[in-house]
Amino acid sequence: MCKKKKAVDATAPTHLRPPPTAPPLVSSSSSFSSAPSSSSVPLVSSGSSVTKTSSQLSAVRSSLPNPAILYPFQELSLATNNFLSKPLSSSPSPCWKCSLRKRDTTVYQLPFHLSDPKSLSSLLSLLIQSHHANIVPLLGASLPSPSHHYIYLVYSFTPSSSSLSSCLRNPHNPSYTPLNTWLSRVQVASDMATGLEYIHLHSPASFHGRLSSSAILITEQPSLRALVSLYGAADLSGDVRPASVEESRRGYVAPEVLNRTTGASHQSDVYALGVLLLELISGEEPVKYRLDKGTKEMKQVSVIDKANKVMRGEGDERKGKLRRWVDRRLNDSFPVEAAERLIQIALKCVEQDPTVRPDMTWVAGKVSKVFLESKMWSDRLRVPTDISVSVGPR
Repeated sequence: MCKKKKAVDATAPTHLRPPPTAPPLVSSSSSFSSAPSSSSVPLVSSGSSVTKTSSQLSAVRSSLPNPAILYPFQELSLATNNFLSKPLSSSPSPCWKCSLRKRDTTVYQLPFHLSDPKSLSSLLSLLIQSHHANIVPLLGASLPSPSHHYIYLVYSFTPSSSSLSSCLRNPHNPSYTPLNTWLSRVQVASDMATGLEYIHLHSPASFHGRLSSSAILITEQPSLRALVSLYGAADLSGDVRPASVEESRRGYVAPEVLNRTTGASHQSDVYALGVLLLELISGEEPVKYRLDKGTKEMKQVSVIDKANKVMRGEGDERKGKLRRWVDRRLNDSFPVEAAERLIQIALKCVEQDPTVRPDMTWVAGKVSKVFLESKMWSDRLRVPTDISVSVGPR
């Protein structure tokens, strides 16, 4: 998707909706759905009414999410050619696209550290209740054995999508990005914030715990929107330990997690979202390493440090620095005040002290306001289509 240009038709942020009634967990021998018993169909006198009622029930049943499944490990091995199929390159963890039970899926391999493997079934049943327009649906899981080092999580495959990382920084074409308008960027920002707010406030997940630009999928149809992937991965894998050195280099890990003061939490999710917002605005990687000409040593430069420098000063000085820092592929076409407010929101999210970071209700509300403001700005720039132009003599 990221190799060719696509039109952007941003829409208003998706409203939250409560999760549906929990679907049952089915074993590996169960099918996706079963036919309703005769007692489930109301008695009516007309044959046509019975047909109509039956079709209505079928329509309702087909609209419900598939139940969570504990897949046999042999089934996943067969679908992925014993995991020898080429993994998806843009994934933050090893993952494969495959077909499971006539459905396109994505299978992620994650380290398994759950202290009580027997709780996996009940935990999966709870997490499967979560359904939101900005979250990639979780379908099931597979654990080869309680003592196995890895768990395999199965998500719905998202067609015509690429990671946010590859959309912002395509190594094959660095000068192009499908997110080439300011409105497309704030649409993605709003989608990410709304999805994370749902996870924190309206789902059984403890937190996300693995946010990065590789864990955000950008869909192409019907317009450029963002989906949060790896929902429930931290809970199901039990991987809530402090970050490793390798993870810390990516720049999304909160200081308290990096310093091993605590594990992942709501506050560390907010920190990662703040980094993602700054990444969206600038198009830059969260962390870069540059050679210091004086000391001849490699120096780490973060997108947070750059944003803080941009926000220093007042008036025209600040606006000038901001225009130079915002991704140049936007062609200097963006509302400066809205960009400034979005940077301020992001910098609140990446505060060093986790106790002073805002919660996701505040963040999602503020980002939505920036989106609406940007939408009004974009509408004012549109050329009217109801104006006729004549080149004939008057």
